[in-house]
This record gives sequence, structure tokens and C-alpha cells, in this order.
Amino acid sequence: MNSEKTPPVHTPHFKIIRQAIVDRGHAWWGSEISVADGVDLEQLESACTEALRHIHPPRKTPKAVSPATSHTLLRMGQSALMNEDILKAIIQAAQALEYHKHPFTLSLDNPLDALPGPVERRAMVRQLYKLKDHSGITLAYNNYRLDTKPADLLVDLELYDYIKMPFPDSALRLSLNTRSDLFDRLYDHMLELISACRVCFIADQVEFADSAMLAKNLPFEYFQGGYYSPADCL
Repeated sequence: MNSEKTPPVHTPHFKIIRQAIVDRGHAWWGSEISVADGVDLEQLESACTEALRHIHPPRKTPKAVSPATSHTLLRMGQSALMNEDILKAIIQAAQALEYHKHPFTLSLDNPLDALPGPVERRAMVRQLYKLKDHSGITLAYNNYRLDTKPADLLVDLELYDYIKMPFPDSALRLSLNTRSDLFDRLYDHMLELISACRVCFIADQVEFADSAMLAKNLPFEYFQGGYYSPADCL
């Protein structure tokens, strides 16, 4: 009789989630796939590989049926871009979607202070431009906030096609509702970025009706959050 114990199977401690994104008329625009919660460096490649597994071209439909173009966003931390295998897999996924005329956006958590020094920052900028060299890839800047300054950015916002702004927490929501000057400043600032950088704003983490109403009064093009659609665990 074999008395050897079977080694325990280590299951990954991450979840892949998908959430819809809608336009100003609440029509489906696309969806974002992301890894829930943080992952350590040991799990990074397997987490990104699993997320990419859920990104694939749409099934063929009869020519008489012409479904609206669906935009696919993949959200990940910037450290993943320093892994050449992950970078190659992202480019391949984008090319497959581009072949079927379905846009692909890499949605990046891209904080400057997460990179320890100038060498790492220059390397990350090179990776970002390498991605932009592929026509099938657009970039979204995640977690842009009211207090985000140019000095906080790794690279100018002109490199990005979308800006995702968490909108908003309860304190900010109260301030925007009670202080018209703050609302006006935010509105004007967003218009300046739209004009200067040719970006579209996505309101992220919209969970409540009053948040949705407030976001609708600002120049957001697209909206994401539990108010519109709950996140699905894949």
C-alpha cells in the first residue's frame, strides 16, 4: 500500500471578473476584464494568462446579423508589461480582435510612484510605446483623480485614448453636489484634457443613482459600475 501523501494542490488566489461598460444612452459599449484584488509577482503571469484566456474574437454570425462593435478592455498593473511573455500574449490577443474589427484597450494602473527609479521608469515608457506601435491596441489610464497632477504621471496623457476616473466616493459626491465651483472646475478640467489630449472619459465605480446622475452631467462618454451592471466572476 502506498503510504506517500499526495502533495496539496495550490489553487491560485485570484479571481477573473468582467464588467460591462455602457454609453451615455445606457447601451452596451463593451466590457472590462480584470484580476480581482492584488496578485503577487509569483502569480502575475498565471493571472494575466488566465485573464487573456477570456479575450477572444466574437463567434461568427450570419451576414444578415450585424451586432454592434464590442470594445474589450483588459485591466492590469503596469508591472505585467515588464514580462515579455505577457506582452507578447497581449499583442497577439489584440491582433486577433483587430482582425475581426473589434477594438482592444489595455487599461493600466500606471502610478509613477510604483516604479523605484529612472531606469525602471524609462523601461516602462518604452513598453508603453511598444504597445502603441501596434495599431490594434489603445490605452486607458486607470484611477485618474481630481488631485492627479502632471508630476504624478509616468508619461503625458496624450499617449492614452481613455481616462478612467473613479466616480465618486461619498465625500466627493457631497462636495460636487454642494459646491458648484468644484463641479465647474472639474467640468472645465475634463474639457481641457479632452481637447488637448483627444481622450474620452470613462466614469468608473459608479454604484449609486445619485452618482450616475452626477456623472451624466459631466463630459463622460462611457460609464461602468454596479449601478449599470454587476461584475461577473468568470
